[in-house]
Formats: sequence, C-alpha cells, structure tokens
Amino acid sequence: MACVLIPLSTNRPLRRPTIVTIALIVANIAVYGTGRVLAEADPDAAKSLTELMALKPYAFRWWGLISYAFVHAGLWHVLGNMIFLWVFGPNVEDRFGRIGFLVFYLLGGAAAGGFHVAFEHAWVIGASGAVAAVTGAYLVLFPRTTIRTLFIVFIGVFDIPAWWFIGGRIAWDLFATGSGLSGNVATGAHLAGYTFGAAVSLILLWTKLLPREMYDLFSISRQAARRRQFKEVQFQQQRPAAKPGLDEAKAEELARLRADVLDRLASGDAPALAAAYRRLLDAFGEESSILSRKAQYDAANMLLRSGEHQTAATAYRLFLKGYPNDSEVPQVRLMMGLINARYLNDPVQAKRDVTDALPGLKSEPEQELAKELLSELG
Repeated sequence: MACVLIPLSTNRPLRRPTIVTIALIVANIAVYGTGRVLAEADPDAAKSLTELMALKPYAFRWWGLISYAFVHAGLWHVLGNMIFLWVFGPNVEDRFGRIGFLVFYLLGGAAAGGFHVAFEHAWVIGASGAVAAVTGAYLVLFPRTTIRTLFIVFIGVFDIPAWWFIGGRIAWDLFATGSGLSGNVATGAHLAGYTFGAAVSLILLWTKLLPREMYDLFSISRQAARRRQFKEVQFQQQRPAAKPGLDEAKAEELARLRADVLDRLASGDAPALAAAYRRLLDAFGEESSILSRKAQYDAANMLLRSGEHQTAATAYRLFLKGYPNDSEVPQVRLMMGLINARYLNDPVQAKRDVTDALPGLKSEPEQELAKELLSELG
C-alpha cells in the first residue's frame, strides 16, 4: 500500500490560489538540497546540522518539534512526503485559510513528533507526521472526493475514493506498528498525525469555527442520523397511510416511494426531493402522500426555499389536511398565501389563506408579511 499507490491529484476544485502548501514544499526541498550540497563539501558539518534539527528523545530540544519536519534522509524520503503534501495540502489550505493551514501544519508535525519521543527511543526526521495530519484532515473534510492514483503494480492510473485511499494507508500503518514491520519508518508518528488532523477538523466543524460543507464527514454523519430518524418514522407510519385494499406489491412500491422522498429530504437535495414527491403523488394520490408531521413540514419548507413553488404548495396543503390542529397551521397558511400571491397567480386563494392565517400569527415579522401580502392583494 505504501509503495504501490502514488496519489497524483484530487477532483475537488480550489476556490483560491495555493500559496502556503507550495512554500512548504519549496522549504523542504531547499533544506534537503542545502544538506546535500553541504554533505559534499563538509560531511561532518552536514551530519551535525541534521542532528541539530532532528527530534531526539534522549536530547530533547523544543525547536526540534518543528525543525525535524524539514529534514529528510534521502531523495525518495523527501519526494514521497512532498507528493502527498502537493496532492492533499491545497484543498486543506483552501478550507483552513493560509495562516490557519500553516499553523495547523506546524502543530500537526509537533503533535506527531511529540507522540514519537514519548513512546520511542530512536530519533526522528521527516515531514511524514505533518503530512499525515494534513491527510487526516482531508479525510474528514472531503471523504467523498476521489484521488487520481498511479497504481504501479498494474502500471495504470485509477480514480480511487478518498476514504478508501487514506483509510488504506492508516490501516497499513496500524498493521506495521502492531506487527513490528515498520522498520525505520515512524508509523507511530504517522498515526498520531492522522489522529491530530482528523480530531482538529472535527472539532472545528462541530464548533462551527470552520464552515460546514454538505459533504464533509461531520455533515455526512448528521445527514445519516437524520436519514435513520426519517426512516424510523416512515416505517412506523407507511402501512397505516396506505390505501385499503392495496396488494403486497403495491404496498411495497408505496413504501419505496415514500422512503425515497425521505432520503432526498435528509440529503438536502431539493430538486430530487421535488421529483420524488411528484412521483409519489402521481402513483398513489394525496392521501398516501402525507408524510409524518415533521417530514411533511420540512419537505414543504425545503421545496419553497429552492423555488419548487407548485410542489411546495401541494406539500403545505397536504400538511393542513393531515395535521389540521398543528401549532404550525397559521405559518403554513401564510406560506401558502405567499406562494399563491407571488408565484402561482391565484390572488383569491392567496387572500383567503393570508386572512385565515393572520389571527394565529405570533411573531411580528410574520404579521408584517401577512399585512404586506394583503396590501398587495387589495
């Protein structure tokens, strides 16, 4: 795994030019090149410089937690680390910002190095720990991207899911550490780097210090939890909602279409939700298309926000039909009035909806919107 798969690029586009990642790569190569030149001129001086910058458990210097990550043992050592930094660094820099990424990279290297000196007796050099932190962050931030990968065994280039590629490397480091096959490779530092990068990213997403995206690991896990909740509610309610006399095949089809609506709702894909809800309506009519209270309300709101006005109006109307005594009825009637007035060109129904809604509206913005709509309608 470590030697037969070489990452080449990712499929996530960047929003800003990459600067810090390139600067780190230049710095690593410059330090390595300087060491090689010095080794030719004065081998003893080159060795002394390497030992000064290395991280040593038995002669700990605080700056070693940073400096060790810029020293490499050979050409393939530095190239391997820089290839991974070149592939995974730009996207993480894009999300963290340039200063944030630089601080994260240096702290990731320090965390990996600190773990190594705490549990190992050998000294350590190389950017592997810091790069592992970047890779761990990438796994959390972009698990659904793909990695363009050179597969040396078959001599070909393939697109591999990021979670598979990075997960495979983590599994290899775990195996090598547990089996004692790591040799001179500091696999423990790698694992500490992965852990640091993933943990920091999850904390930043959880606290919203880092804006969430639909496909980061935090959002995916929350969507999965919501999807499970919707399916549980659907399982409880889908049979009673079926029309009397449905045979088993029809009942299964109804359950499948309703579950598809809930899946689209949980994923946040409004156009797909609208299409799925229309399929359900066309196949089984309105009575069997009333979802659970929360799902029906959330679906109608999502459809309205995304501009699916006709389908949103239907969803709101079915909410009123299925839950006529719900506390949200005034707000739902207001939304129906808004849709009919401004999008569906039905002023008579709009005026009726808003007039019915107004007495039950409690918030000032809702009352102001109702009065504004009534003024527009005359």
